[in-house]
Amino acid sequence: MSKRKDPKGIKRTGDTIRYQRAVPTSLQHIARKRLWTRSLGLKKNATDTEIAAAWVEANKAFELYCRTLENSSPAAYTENELDRLAEDILRRKGLQPGQFTGVLRPEITAQEEATQTQLQNHPYNYADGAIPEFDDIVDDLRREDRQPTVQEEAVIRAWKAVQTRQKQKPKTLDSLWRAYLKNRSVNPESREGARIQTRWDKLLGFVKDTVVTPETPDHIEVGIDEYVEHELERGLAPPSVYRSLREPLACFKWANRYYRLKWRVIETQPQPPHKAKTKNPLTHEDQRILLDTCLTSNDWVSAALLLMLQGGCMPSEIARLRPKQDLQLLGKQPYIIISGGDAGQTKQEARKRLVPIVFGTELLGEHLPEAIARLGTVKEPSATISKRLKTKIGAQYSSHCLRHTFRANGSSASVNPMHLQAIGGWTGEKVNKVMLNYGTEGIEDSEMLSTLTEASQQIHRHLLAHLKQQPESNVVPLRG
Repeated sequence: MSKRKDPKGIKRTGDTIRYQRAVPTSLQHIARKRLWTRSLGLKKNATDTEIAAAWVEANKAFELYCRTLENSSPAAYTENELDRLAEDILRRKGLQPGQFTGVLRPEITAQEEATQTQLQNHPYNYADGAIPEFDDIVDDLRREDRQPTVQEEAVIRAWKAVQTRQKQKPKTLDSLWRAYLKNRSVNPESREGARIQTRWDKLLGFVKDTVVTPETPDHIEVGIDEYVEHELERGLAPPSVYRSLREPLACFKWANRYYRLKWRVIETQPQPPHKAKTKNPLTHEDQRILLDTCLTSNDWVSAALLLMLQGGCMPSEIARLRPKQDLQLLGKQPYIIISGGDAGQTKQEARKRLVPIVFGTELLGEHLPEAIARLGTVKEPSATISKRLKTKIGAQYSSHCLRHTFRANGSSASVNPMHLQAIGGWTGEKVNKVMLNYGTEGIEDSEMLSTLTEASQQIHRHLLAHLKQQPESNVVPLRG
């Protein structure tokens, strides 16, 4: 696949990467410059995820800078935005928060206290030298008896920041969330990152952004209760509603520990009773129809369906496959590694696994790279796959039914549960972790791959038998 195009404003010069945007024409006379530039602190070999995360922060700083040109009143800005402006001043000056702490020598400080005389430079002396405009701002404010502008407030905060060692705690719930995403290295431009952000934005519409205080957990729980009630009234299933809260609750838990907020545990109300929907695996006959449809269509959707049928895979897992590393289809025992991509982002650790390929090897080799590329760009990968199933097999089926189908096939074939679970990724994580550490050569020659291949042939024996009955022109090589 070709390398992803850089986000708007990313400029590469030699070995460095920076963000550069033109100041709006209507504001250039105020800014007295045409371009706004910020170093991202990244080298040319930075990953897409690193570039995307740095771009988001730089783009927010640029938009905030443009706002300061339009409105000079600090009242028009949130606490978090003012802190961002101060951070940008420090960055441009090459300074760090708390940089001048620890400059005092204890023995001299004792003499100063005894003699009531300053004998050494204090943090504020260093801050005055690093941010000389601070003194002028203070003088102007006293002489003119007025409140500081937003630019002046940012300088004052920057001056204070270099003198304090205290960890800069985010001041609002939304700033806690952004710190959490940064800590998790979530790519905001990825499909998964956008999904996580959308859920947060929806919840925040009920919780409402607020300044972080010891009483904030009460505020959060009221908003969560309103959110849950609203979603249930819309007809969403309770498990889906409560599942959408997992990431925000994880954020609150992380922030409480990381920033030592001393919050009590934030809890949701008990989940109401819910009768789970019946899971519909494809019947054997429908599986045969699906297999014939894939062989006839012979395209990227067919490749995705065949892999999902053989490994209980999800479209999102296919989208994260790495064609060169994960598709091992040319050996004597073809298999595919479900590793979660470069970031290892499977739904859970146990889902990292090997899927033996016992039919459709050449079709997968030809079309699976395209499936990976396409599923990685569409907004709803599952919907794309489900459309083919509903059109060709039946309206009662969705893409997730293939995962239930894989498990049902294994149970009806009396396959060793450990082998079924290892291929499908429900459990068997010890087996998968050991095998994934072998390297491709070690995996291909391993006894466990042979065992899992035999298990897969047993799981899909009805489909293998069906293939043998087809005319030669319709048979996809088994290779296993």
